Amino acid sequence: MAPVGQHEIVTVLVDEAIWPWRGGRWAHLVSDQTIAELHDFAVALGLRRMSFQGDHYDVTAAARSEAIAMGAEAVGGRDLVRRLRAAGLRLAAAERPGRWEKLGRWPPAGVAPDLAGVVPDRLVEALAGCVAADWSSAGTAAYSRASEVVVVVEGAGGLAVEGGLPVGVEVRCNHGRVLELFTPVEV
Repeated sequence: MAPVGQHEIVTVLVDEAIWPWRGGRWAHLVSDQTIAELHDFAVALGLRRMSFQGDHYDVTAAARSEAIAMGAEAVGGRDLVRRLRAAGLRLAAAERPGRWEKLGRWPPAGVAPDLAGVVPDRLVEALAGCVAADWSSAGTAAYSRASEVVVVVEGAGGLAVEGGLPVGVEVRCNHGRVLELFTPVEV
């Protein structure tokens, strides 16, 4: 356990960065308490929400080192899985959300793109009514996977959410440069 912030105690674990992908080595970041705790730690670490895999975040070797400096406990892979299972948070491979599929990409055009018919209406509403961006330099992309749909806005800075988001939309904004709007897939 490690202190994060002033009073909060968290139990976030990270295994070794041994998994090859995209030319680097990757590790897994988990909580053996709650998924909410894991998301909070990931926000503090600056991770994109899209890297969440249902019960863990995939993290680079550099992000692993930063997580440890922030108080994550370095553990072996077997210990990480054992503790995740003991907490009842481990998902079977078939239960994980799967890979992201690109729905479309919209380059900067001076105005927010119209994503009607591409993503759920609540994401269209959130993008049009709540996202503040310099649309002359901010690009947008949309992705989906089994359990959720995301709209990603990337710009040089100054991205923000203004006002309340529609019900069912979650937001994560990393350093004002990458803003992700999520919603569950309607069944």
